[in-house]
Parts: sequence; structure tokens; C-alpha cells
Amino acid sequence: MTTLYQHTPVLRDEAVRQLVVSPAGVYVDATCGLGGHSEKICEQLGPQGRLFCFDLDPRALEIANARLIRFTNVHFIQNNFDKMKVELHAAGVRHIDGVLYDLGVSSMEIDAPERGFSFMQDGPLDMRMQHDGTTAADLVNTSSRESLEAIIREYGEERFSGRIARSIVETRPHTRTGSLADAVRRVVHGPHVNKSLARVFQALRIAVNHELESLKTSLDTAITLLNPGGRLVVIAYHSLEDRIVKHRIREAASDCICPPEAPVCVCGHRAEMKIINKKPLTPSDEEIAKNPRSRSARCRVAEKL
Repeated sequence: MTTLYQHTPVLRDEAVRQLVVSPAGVYVDATCGLGGHSEKICEQLGPQGRLFCFDLDPRALEIANARLIRFTNVHFIQNNFDKMKVELHAAGVRHIDGVLYDLGVSSMEIDAPERGFSFMQDGPLDMRMQHDGTTAADLVNTSSRESLEAIIREYGEERFSGRIARSIVETRPHTRTGSLADAVRRVVHGPHVNKSLARVFQALRIAVNHELESLKTSLDTAITLLNPGGRLVVIAYHSLEDRIVKHRIREAASDCICPPEAPVCVCGHRAEMKIINKKPLTPSDEEIAKNPRSRSARCRVAEKL
């Protein structure tokens, strides 16, 4: 019997309210995780409605399946959301009425030391969303100092990226999260250390899983698949992801994407989306008090024209 992992979906009611425009529609939860948002979506669907849940983690999908066992209109797909079009076409679906992204790593993955996502507990330096490909240990032990510095600076937005990369190289090999965290603590001290650790681990996770590239591909696919009136709803937790989402939605909602210095429009682009919330939705003080991990969440919503 599968034990349901207790977790709190961020902005659950607000995000699903924005997403489900038709109870008879076809929807995608691109980041199903443990099924918290999916459960709320299913509760809003009628007999004709369908939900497709994507996730790379088979354990997460197992838990989500147990959570949603009472619903008959939900389908689980173990794959990354950048494969959305291929998987939906294989299921006979050509268009959808809404897609939800809850980006980042789930609490279950963060809290599992053997996954290597967190500096708070010692574990193997892995960080892979699926069990193949390059690990974080491979990355930190084989990359040049310059490459590590670039990863930490660009994906972690860490101001001490240079000294941290140098410390990692000087103290490697690193095979455990604790060893990597110690390398960071050698050169960052005081009140900044935990924020720097979080940024370094975030940067490596993004690099290992090619997260930003996958997000860009998937957003393009989602916009193409949406029916007129269909909704794109994205919850992001750090500025890199949120910036990608904001820019892609703005581009899709613009009649011209020529460079600002162009004297006349030559792109021929026409808006295919409209922005629903000019400012992103954010968690209430009450939600943040109950779930501190939600404090950085930003939810953007756009509708297909």
C-alpha cells in the first residue's frame, strides 16, 4: 500500500481557479509531483473532462496515483514536460484547454538525503530528476573552475561565484552533499552562508537537469497546443524561471517582437496570448505562515486568443 506523503500545494486554489475554464476540457499538470494541484483540478472537472499528469519521478507518480485513485479521468505519464506534445499526440490529444506548471523541486525530493538536492542533510551528490545522465558529482569533479563559476553565477545568481568555484576545485573530489557544502563554507561566512549554499545547490541542480532549456521548449509547446480561451498557468520560485515565463508570455501577447531600435515592424508577429494578471499572483500571509517554502512563489496566467 502506498503511503501518501504529506505536502501542501502552493497557491492551489488560486492557480486551479485560473486554470479550469471548462469542466469538460482537457488539462495538463506538467509537474504533477505528489498530486496536490492535480487533485484540485480533478475536483473541478465534469464527466467529460480529462487530466494528463506529467512527472519524471516514478515514486511521485505512484503517490499521486494513490491520491487520485477515486478519479477515472486522470492519466499519468512518466516523462519530462518538454515531451508534452509527443506524449499527448500518442494519447490521441491534439489540443488542450489548460496547462499548469509548478516549477522547482518537490518537498519530498528536497527532504530525501539520497537524492542530494539539499545542503541541509548529508547524502550522495546526485541531484538528477531521473536516474540516468550526469550527476552533480560528475559536474563538480570534472568541470573547469571557469565553467563552475559560470554555472554558479548564471544559474544561482551568486555574487561569490568566483571564490566558491575556486574552493570547490581546490577541495575536490566531492561525492557527498556535505563535502560540497563544506567547500562553500570555507569561503563564505556569517549571515550569507545559507543563502549562498542554497544558490549553489540550485545552480547545480538546474545545470544537471537542463531545467531552463526544458522549460523554454515546454512553454513553446504548451502555447501551440492550447485551444482558444485555454489557459497557461505557471508558478515559479526563483527569478531565472520567472523571468523566462514572463518574457515568453509577453512575447506571445505582443503584436511585434522586433528589436526596439527597428524603425518599422518587419517580424510579422501577431499576438496569440493575452496576459490575465498584470502582476503575478503571490501567496497570502496566511499561506506563507503555514508553508514558508511558498514565500517566493509567483504565479503568472495567460490565455490563448
